[in-house]
Amino acid sequence: MPITFDAAAKRIILDSASVSATEMYSRSCDWLATSDNAKYGAVFRQVGGDDLGGGLSIPPYFFLQNGWRVRPMESSHNLTITGNLFVDGGGVPVVSTLGTFQVNVNYTVPVQAQGVSTSGSTGPTAESIAAATVAAFRAATPLIPVDAREMNGAPIIGTGSPTNKWRGNV
Repeated sequence: MPITFDAAAKRIILDSASVSATEMYSRSCDWLATSDNAKYGAVFRQVGGDDLGGGLSIPPYFFLQNGWRVRPMESSHNLTITGNLFVDGGGVPVVSTLGTFQVNVNYTVPVQAQGVSTSGSTGPTAESIAAATVAAFRAATPLIPVDAREMNGAPIIGTGSPTNKWRGNV
């Protein structure tokens, strides 16, 4: 998908109905490294993408800066932009086409959240919670009235042993 850059108008010009913020950022880096395009300054500011370990990372956020905006291709279409695309300082990242075309813009952003421990420690494990629960139950057994004379309102007969199973007296 060709993405072109118009430095005079500060426009990223698309030639497709679907693009990712990551792709536009990458193409802007390529464009800046070509010829003397670096004289126009950075198109984007990017944050995020940091590795959290375990295959997780912080989603990247891309901010258009220095007046740069995205211009859709010159046709009526639905433009889908995937990823976190914003304008540094606020504003709308997509401008109108030059012609009188109807372009609907859909932003598809990743939904991801990470928990952060601020205490510097981890919480209890499932095993330690279970052990504490069993210990508390055993310590309180004389105080907990357990009486297995009925099951679902019917008297129970039998001792529960393999030869004298519990059964309801119905």
